[in-house]
Amino acid sequence: MYEDRVRKIRRLMEEKAIDIIMITSEPNMLYFSGYSAISLERLITLVIRKDEDRVLLIVPKLEEKRVEEKCRLRDFELVSYSDTESPINILENIFSRSRKMKIGVEETIQFKYVYPFMSKLTNIEYSLIDDLIYSMRKIKESEEIDILKEAAEINNKVLLDAIKNVKAGISEKELMIHIKNYAIELGAEEVPFALVQSGSNSALPHQEPTNRVIEEGDIVVLDIGVRYQGYYSDLTRTVVCGTPSSKQLEIFNIVLGAQQNALDIIREDVKAEDVDIAARRTIETQGYGEYFIHRTGHGLGLEVHEPPFIKTGNTELLKSGMVFTVEPGIYLPNYFGVRIEDNVIVSKEGCINLARIPKSLCIENHDR
Repeated sequence: MYEDRVRKIRRLMEEKAIDIIMITSEPNMLYFSGYSAISLERLITLVIRKDEDRVLLIVPKLEEKRVEEKCRLRDFELVSYSDTESPINILENIFSRSRKMKIGVEETIQFKYVYPFMSKLTNIEYSLIDDLIYSMRKIKESEEIDILKEAAEINNKVLLDAIKNVKAGISEKELMIHIKNYAIELGAEEVPFALVQSGSNSALPHQEPTNRVIEEGDIVVLDIGVRYQGYYSDLTRTVVCGTPSSKQLEIFNIVLGAQQNALDIIREDVKAEDVDIAARRTIETQGYGEYFIHRTGHGLGLEVHEPPFIKTGNTELLKSGMVFTVEPGIYLPNYFGVRIEDNVIVSKEGCINLARIPKSLCIENHDR
């Protein structure tokens, strides 16, 4: 699988006349090699050359053992350096071999790793390669789909448990801690976020959990992200602690209808923006368009937010194997908000929904 990915990126490099690419981000390194590490102040990079089969992996010496354990490439050269050596010298030896060279780098590469060459080597032209890599990563392979399903299965259990633990007297932070501990217990590698937003806090889509204590009648938005074997799930449900009010029911049902209308049109060769428009028009026709303040969804994979982005203006066609969220919402400032979020896999005829949790404001409707 990893060799196939390297061969494919080499074909794309050929099309774009790129001689060398430097992979430095954790998700892309994992995608191409099975090994990943965060560079921090030490350079870690996967160097893929257009005209050489062997991949070069440059790491600090303290990472040697992890490379041996994690790297899944069969044909690679490991180059390690000590803290008294400069990895820039290693790269300079590679980049100075040719009179003229185009090097592909990611948008997130630290400037300190390219500046020495920009200032010293005049033979180098730089090109951003994020779009090339995402063109590969957007379509998930069967192995990736299996892992994403497992990640979602963990998240389904965690979110359902969180709903059942919504009660008057518990604080947002207390419930957040419970959520994270339970997710790790179920096998999640990481819980990048566990948003518990109650009362007026629910009107702020990215509000971190606070010491606010949940009260009877509060609406509570639970937005949970888990990572499993490098891949993410991101699910949201909205419930009420106690009996929902008529206004809470009104807004919830509008969001639920918007999400269903978006889900209903998902299939191969539909424009990404059409999914957003389906949800947005539903909310707009009910008079709440100004309170739907974000896109309808984002891709899922080795990053919790990655292409394709489900938003107006994105005219790319959906393809089988794309995985993304569908999460319309309405946020009434200083009052409350509602969001419902599922994870879906695009197929030729429609989509496979990885969320198995009921959609209801009433906590008792989540008992099975």
